[in-house]
Amino acid sequence: MFSLFNRRLNYIILTILILILQINFPSIIFFNYKLNLDLVLVYFTFLVFLNGSYKYIIYAFLYGLILDIVISVDQLGLLSFIKSFTVFLLLSIRSYDNIWSLRVKYFSVFLIYLFHFLFYYTILYSDFFSVIFLISFFQTFFSFILFLLIANFFIKIK
Repeated sequence: MFSLFNRRLNYIILTILILILQINFPSIIFFNYKLNLDLVLVYFTFLVFLNGSYKYIIYAFLYGLILDIVISVDQLGLLSFIKSFTVFLLLSIRSYDNIWSLRVKYFSVFLIYLFHFLFYYTILYSDFFSVIFLISFFQTFFSFILFLLIANFFIKIK
């Protein structure tokens, strides 16, 4: 029981630390658009691959709501919906653990990230789709590279 308490306490401390880093992380200006490295999304991806519990959908909704309140008040509820739906899609990858290879899982994660950012930037900005796709692709690329670096050097994913 003590080990379970320590593990939960470590998850809570790490979650609060990542949330604080996400809020205070500097933005990258790309063609007059702000890009932020989505640490919360990468963190939830690891939680899904390590534990695979559906309670992370609720946690993602709550953290998305916190990010909505702190970062983007104009679109209240947007990040909470997108984060929870993205975690749901990431959990669906877990259904194919025995069938899919690691490369197929990584490709699925990349596509889910791309969907996440496309949906977010399509609602956030009213611009040409090619510009939104380019911004979403760069955001996806940087978040996925961070995911790959952590997955290959720190946390092994099966």
